[in-house]
Amino acid sequence: MRYAVLAVLALAFGTWIGLRLNEEPPPPADPIKVIITQLKTQAIIEHERQIAVWYKACPDVTGVNPVMFVAWPGKLSFELPLDDVNVERTGNTILVRTAGIRVDEPALPTDTMDYLSTAPVLNFVNESDLINGEIKKASAVARYIATYYLKRDPTLYEDMSQDLESLVLRIAGAVDAGVTAVKVEIPKPDPQLPPLPELALCEGTRAAVNGLPFAKVEDGYLVPIAFRTKNEAVAGKGEEAAKPQAAAIIYAQGTAAPAKKPDK
Repeated sequence: MRYAVLAVLALAFGTWIGLRLNEEPPPPADPIKVIITQLKTQAIIEHERQIAVWYKACPDVTGVNPVMFVAWPGKLSFELPLDDVNVERTGNTILVRTAGIRVDEPALPTDTMDYLSTAPVLNFVNESDLINGEIKKASAVARYIATYYLKRDPTLYEDMSQDLESLVLRIAGAVDAGVTAVKVEIPKPDPQLPPLPELALCEGTRAAVNGLPFAKVEDGYLVPIAFRTKNEAVAGKGEEAAKPQAAAIIYAQGTAAPAKKPDK
């Protein structure tokens, strides 16, 4: 009896093995679906731009107008979202279309800003109010510059595209060795620049970011100045922006030369 049971079990096991061997192997995972899933897992690609802003302000006050040197560093962050990508394959090439680049709120060390002052005595203004007024303008200035980078800096799109290409190539290489090239399409809208805050620039001076002027006073109005990006500078189209390490300092000094307050 025992041998009969063992024979039946052996027959059943052999039948199961035969059926498993005759089954077709499961289809391979769709490389496109794998790439999309992995990209959505990555969520975003982020790049930063370090800036240093400085300018000389001559606010119009009662009495002797002060001269204030304002300088602060900042960090601009840009994100390329990957939660809504479109991936297509043509031959050995993968085409990836993404949503547009987003601009994060600039990071400014306004809580650590300091200033030096000679405390002019020939006016009736609270110097702390002047200093705090300039500090409050920093965020609006940084948002303007961030939008300008999004609008005019091609290296931002190049950096994002290169990172995404490398990422897709790594994923595709793990699931399909036939993929040899990746193309990335990122929308390039023409965003409207936000208005600059009222910077009471001294006559004949300009506000600068990373050493390049971005605003001046002309006929009593604050006028934006177009500055060249690094990529354009390399191509011989403009001056390349330097990246100095600026301390967050506001320096105020009294002067007997009044300046007009810019009026938009």
